[in-house]
Amino acid sequence: MNLLKNSTIALAMALAILSPMAAQSAESMAPKQYENCLKACQECVTACESCATACLNEDDVKMMALCIKLNRDCADICSLSAQFMARDSAYAGKLCALCATICDACAEECSKHKMAHCQQCAEACKKCAEECRKMAK
Repeated sequence: MNLLKNSTIALAMALAILSPMAAQSAESMAPKQYENCLKACQECVTACESCATACLNEDDVKMMALCIKLNRDCADICSLSAQFMARDSAYAGKLCALCATICDACAEECSKHKMAHCQQCAEACKKCAEECRKMAK
């Protein structure tokens, strides 16, 4: 169990370190209209992954189950949305609309918890939802 906990923490730290590099790379290559949304999605992925990891380390993990599930859903849809925007997919706007909906749900759940990681995640999700709505077609 301790090995799993350490591996999860290491993964979250690696994502936090690598995410800004990926954001810079994606921003310079993706179509200009997606820049802000791509950055918000990538920041949201990092916040959600970090929040899920921190939630797993809380004393009452069962109480955090919905938060963790939404963190995972949100991180996945943000990552997929960023990929669609980077390739200028005709479906990027539709995916961004769904991304905004999931980000809103994650932000709402995270906002219910006092922990700093949940509050930071809620803010990242709100920002991402706002940027994704701009891209939704």
